[in-house]
Amino acid sequence: MNFQANVPVSGISQQSQPAMPTPGTVPAPVPVPVPQSIPSQFGSGSSASSGAGQFGSGTVSGQAAQPGPAGSQFVLSNSAAIRAEIHRFESVHPNIYAIYDLIERIDDLALQNQIREHVISIEDSFVNSQEWTLSRSVPELKVGIVGNLSSGKSALVHRYLTGTYVQEESPEGGRFKKEIVVDGQSYLLLIRDEGGPPELQFAAWVDAVVFVFSLEDEISFQTVYNYFLRLSSYRNTAEVPMVLVGTQDAISAANPRVIDDSRARKLSNDLKRCTYYETCSTYGLNVERVFQDVAQKVVAMRKKQQLSIGPCKSLPNSPSHSSVPAASIPSVHINQICASVSNLSSTKRAFQLLPN
Repeated sequence: MNFQANVPVSGISQQSQPAMPTPGTVPAPVPVPVPQSIPSQFGSGSSASSGAGQFGSGTVSGQAAQPGPAGSQFVLSNSAAIRAEIHRFESVHPNIYAIYDLIERIDDLALQNQIREHVISIEDSFVNSQEWTLSRSVPELKVGIVGNLSSGKSALVHRYLTGTYVQEESPEGGRFKKEIVVDGQSYLLLIRDEGGPPELQFAAWVDAVVFVFSLEDEISFQTVYNYFLRLSSYRNTAEVPMVLVGTQDAISAANPRVIDDSRARKLSNDLKRCTYYETCSTYGLNVERVFQDVAQKVVAMRKKQQLSIGPCKSLPNSPSHSSVPAASIPSVHINQICASVSNLSSTKRAFQLLPN
């Protein structure tokens, strides 16, 4: 999984970036002695102990929530998710310090300093992630991209983000950010290119899903519906805007088109009549439209949900209650934590930024 935003890269999948854990799992820390109580200071200065970033977020382990009356299942689910996030967050700390210990074993002092500076940069990026710095007034759109390794989804995402074409598919997927404007308002678009089938965490996170298949690959076409059924088992698909994309990138004399338009249209109907696009990442056909359309669908659904709430009505013969104008009701805003921080236990993982 890549964590990228704002610095050009040559491709989505890079040799220096190994596969990430399955969504929902917690990265395993490097086996080093760790004190029972983890210090709250997380280094972001010239040394591991001199940083100013606050890192501690509570204990990693804690007493599980006890079963209760109605609604306890929801509480338990939230409790498990919260404790998993705390575990993930705090597991970075011992790994970073383990890296500093390993750096001290390097004989080449120049190389020591170079690696240390990179680790410090990673620390700064981690402690200044959006959950600590982004204003609550900045709205987010969470879009998931799914398809198998022959679908062309990574090339689709890369073309949208950089305007260039890269043929190589990213088996580990990626995490990307880009500004997008819908109805005159800027949104932080979070793009989650999933490396495998949609899992529970993915289903709970997304605002919308883009299903991708290749027009010259039968298996990628069949995979879409299987992924749709899997998503349906976790989430009510009526509340998730969807877009179906057939990619033309791999079509050639040796790889002719095997999925005709009628089959693609039927699949889009099976996927609750979602919009269907054919794209070509080599020269950008419909690439921008796909992401603009899916973002527009999310915004439209939020507005519909807002309107369904409606204005508060005043109680009859009650001077202490009055109707509230619809305009005064804040717009629906979901601002969840995005698990966008890569597994720092891998020294090969690079944190980069892609252009807006």
